[in-house]
Amino acid sequence: MSKPRPKTLVEALELVADVEDKRYSHLIDRKQPIVEVTYGALFRRARRVAAALQERGLRHGDRVGLIIPDSPQFVDAIWGTMLAGVVPVPVYPPMNIGKLDAYIDNTTHILRKSGCKLVLTDGRVKPILGKLLSQLPALQAIEVLSKLVEPFPENAEMRPVEVKPDDIAFLQFTSGSTSRPKGVTLTHANLIANVSAIGGATGGISITENSCGVSWLPLFHDMGLIGFVFAPIVNGAAHVRFISPLMFLKRPAVWLQQLSEVRGNITFAPNFAYGLATQRVKPKEIEGIDLSSVVVAGCGAEPIQYDTLRKFADYYAPYGFKSTAFLPCYGMAEHSLAITFVGLGDDLQADVVDAESLTAREAKPATPEQVASGEGIIKVVNCGSTFPEHELKIVDDEENTLGDREVGHIRLKGPSIMRGYFEDEENSKKAFVDGWLVTGDLGYTVDGNLFVCGRSKELIIVNGRNFYPQDIEWQAYQIEGVRKGNAIAFPIHDREAGRERVVLAVESRAPEEQSARIRGEILAKVLESLSLRLDEILLLPPGTLPKTSSGKLQRTKAAQMFREQQLRGQTKNNSWQLVKHLAQSRWAYVKSALKR
Repeated sequence: MSKPRPKTLVEALELVADVEDKRYSHLIDRKQPIVEVTYGALFRRARRVAAALQERGLRHGDRVGLIIPDSPQFVDAIWGTMLAGVVPVPVYPPMNIGKLDAYIDNTTHILRKSGCKLVLTDGRVKPILGKLLSQLPALQAIEVLSKLVEPFPENAEMRPVEVKPDDIAFLQFTSGSTSRPKGVTLTHANLIANVSAIGGATGGISITENSCGVSWLPLFHDMGLIGFVFAPIVNGAAHVRFISPLMFLKRPAVWLQQLSEVRGNITFAPNFAYGLATQRVKPKEIEGIDLSSVVVAGCGAEPIQYDTLRKFADYYAPYGFKSTAFLPCYGMAEHSLAITFVGLGDDLQADVVDAESLTAREAKPATPEQVASGEGIIKVVNCGSTFPEHELKIVDDEENTLGDREVGHIRLKGPSIMRGYFEDEENSKKAFVDGWLVTGDLGYTVDGNLFVCGRSKELIIVNGRNFYPQDIEWQAYQIEGVRKGNAIAFPIHDREAGRERVVLAVESRAPEEQSARIRGEILAKVLESLSLRLDEILLLPPGTLPKTSSGKLQRTKAAQMFREQQLRGQTKNNSWQLVKHLAQSRWAYVKSALKR
């Protein structure tokens, strides 16, 4: 007989209060011992935080900002605030001192919008946050968590708080890839519905008492927080090993090493991570590892590239990794986390479509000749189907439901969907049409499976044809010298010409003498594959392109920076350079013209 589903996250934690044989473990620094925290110990640590917050005067429904680098203390804080009936607001900690002003501006916006009365942080970050107090009248204090709880014993008593399913569990502020971050209001009922579906045997990944997860994902974002902090407790997983995100970025091999060491069978990561682990991991770093235990290697949070995952599978096949472990998925904060999964154990699949048809909002399968030549095609990864009790449909601009292979707007309905944006009635109304969540994404279905094309706001329209920036960027990634995952395509309206000019900005470490070659090859590749002539190509130093705190490319912000001449490396004679490169790529142009 299956155990009853908890009604709230607080109830889920209380149910494991005496469990000492299941645990979280944290690898923060290779030079320090791994920190082990059993579920029972976590409950006691969380009660200590809750008691300290109550003593500090926080009441049910108050908001508290959490600006804590990934660590056991963050996990203590997120559970402790919820135990006290207080609403946690995770905020990413400062990563780059060189962009501190932008960080303070963004953090100020989040704390002001959410009305936080208190911020919990650590001793390293607190000095950086000092000026927030003068800018936020509602903010009473910035406290170092360890000092706040120090006077309270491990078995500290807290005043009982009734937490209901419809209470706000936490506020997840969107990454702001196309707009100012908005506070997604997620209730306990929303999160229980989603994490139960994620861990379920029907449509989920079958989390059991023997499951072991490994994650380097930041805990202040939904995939790391909901997927690896909440879901294991609710679904009763045996063990989760957390790795510092900065450690992964410096040495991607640590991810594979830890999967092997703890015999992890569940992990998730964005597309770029699989590419990084293929390109920057040397054989000597992974000698003797065994990845045969991995049953789920989820991929989401950004556009999924079939070739990236296939290269990862081929590279790690000698180490026991199976491509059937890949679990491409689709999700978003407004739907708590996950929306669609492919079937557990299904092999990696991509729909190979004719690029020309996709520009006309139709996903027409490529011909055998196109597949054989590799020209004029786009591989769209299958992201699977929705969970039980959840719905998805594709509609046109007039909200009419579309059929298979017709590209349109993705709409969602179900128990995982947010209540709305926190104290933002205008945007909350815009987020729904007749009770269906407006995702802002375009896609199509085939036999109940979802294929995602891109963001509707970022669609590039040239002469009546629709181009998805991800497809243009992917062509650029095929060129030697372009940094994978660091290209942004966007349109700029040209009033004089009366049309959209298409700009592609890419980061490169290649020396200056290779610039002409890189631009010429990008131009030819995009023209040959998509029948699109780029108007400008910018080659920029690493770290130039704007990204969100979760690493997503900010196309809207990049376009704004371009208009304001803020992209380093930008030149005024790009158009002439492109004419020169086009002449050098004449054969590609001829072939493209013949195809049309």
